[in-house]
Amino acid sequence: MRRLIIPSSLLFVVATLCVLPMPSPAGAAGSVPQIICPQQPGSGIVPCCPVPVEAPNGADGTKSRPQIVPCCPQSGTNCCAATACCTTPCTPGSLTIAASPNPSTAGRKVVISGGLTSTPAAGATVALWRELSGQSSFHQVAQTTTDSAGQYKFTLKRGTVNADQQWYVTANGLQSPTLDQQVNALVDLAGLHSVVIGQAMLLGGHVTPSHAGQVVLIEQRKGSQWAVIARPRLGQTSNYGVMRRFTRAGKVALKTVFPGDSRNIRSSSTTLTITVTP
Repeated sequence: MRRLIIPSSLLFVVATLCVLPMPSPAGAAGSVPQIICPQQPGSGIVPCCPVPVEAPNGADGTKSRPQIVPCCPQSGTNCCAATACCTTPCTPGSLTIAASPNPSTAGRKVVISGGLTSTPAAGATVALWRELSGQSSFHQVAQTTTDSAGQYKFTLKRGTVNADQQWYVTANGLQSPTLDQQVNALVDLAGLHSVVIGQAMLLGGHVTPSHAGQVVLIEQRKGSQWAVIARPRLGQTSNYGVMRRFTRAGKVALKTVFPGDSRNIRSSSTTLTITVTP
């Protein structure tokens, strides 16, 4: 009798083939434990990581299907959690941004700062980008380098930040979140500090940056509330003025309010206190 001789290499191939799941017969108590492997490279499916393992038996002793571990991509291309994979490319670090103060006041100094966590973090070039209110694109406005701890800082001198805007920074191929910078208009209110009942006095001031043609509100404190007593319009130089008389003796507290628009948020002057005498 002749013996059937099978090459050992063929046996090895057969032994290493992945067994695909077969449908269970109707009424079967459970499925036969099987390992399901993806197709070979070139098929668009990446190898399993780690190798799938057999699931434990059910409470009734029946066999369960094997636990299929999610397939993970090549190291460094995607983020893999312990039990799952995501399709978002890994971020090789982070870049933060903050502004102080925020909201700021028109014409005052603003500091933009943050940190870089990547390699290398020290000595990295950081670019600051800005989009002003009403613009449709960002423009680079400054550049600096990180210190030994990966921190950076931009000090924007007085007069640089006058209106609402947005910021972000870039460094080492990273981009920070976009930061909304809100800016108060600088509102002035001037007038006499003492008047006689019925005496006419000029209340006036200026708003920076210019909001020529817009209306501001002069308000008077009445109890715990503020009431509008005049609505002067800003002139071509963003100045305003209005004549006012007071008919009762005592202390009068006034302020001017800029209602706000697309360039500056609602803003108020400091309080002006007037003593009205008999």
